[in-house]
Amino acid sequence: MGRKAHDSTAAVVLTGLLAALILPLVLVGVVFLLIGLNAGSGPGPYTVVFAKAGEECGATGQYLDASTGEPLRCMGPGLLRTSAVEFPGFSAEQNDEVRRWLTTLAEDGDLSVFDHRSVQARIDGIAAGLPPGTRVERESRSTEVGIGAALTGAGLVLGSGFAWRWHRNRRAGF
Repeated sequence: MGRKAHDSTAAVVLTGLLAALILPLVLVGVVFLLIGLNAGSGPGPYTVVFAKAGEECGATGQYLDASTGEPLRCMGPGLLRTSAVEFPGFSAEQNDEVRRWLTTLAEDGDLSVFDHRSVQARIDGIAAGLPPGTRVERESRSTEVGIGAALTGAGLVLGSGFAWRWHRNRRAGF
């Protein structure tokens, strides 16, 4: 039994449908997944980033000079920021405690990597003790991850369903 003319037409239609509907669905889903999964890679509201003058900074986190612990004025994507050693939800006394800790560690003239870790540990400890509703949480991107997973999954299920149906029809001789 030879191939019928409508076999090639069906293949063209299914390929066009796959390219026009399913491929964009999967691609948009992957984009949402990447955005959602990469959101946690930046500094959070209680993160101290020790950098050198002239380095780029992001929209969140406190940027301090790596050797002195002084707040940095830095450029980020489309913004000019001046850091201050003040954290959301911290009282004036808690912010002063962090400043004093930085000053004490910088007395010998240079902050080491261990000093950087010590400062971050002190800030994390204070932040962990903040009362509920006072602590500012890192932005969650779970919505983007959920949308991305749903779109990608739907595209893959639809694509595999079309492929299975097409393969079954080819074997049956339709």
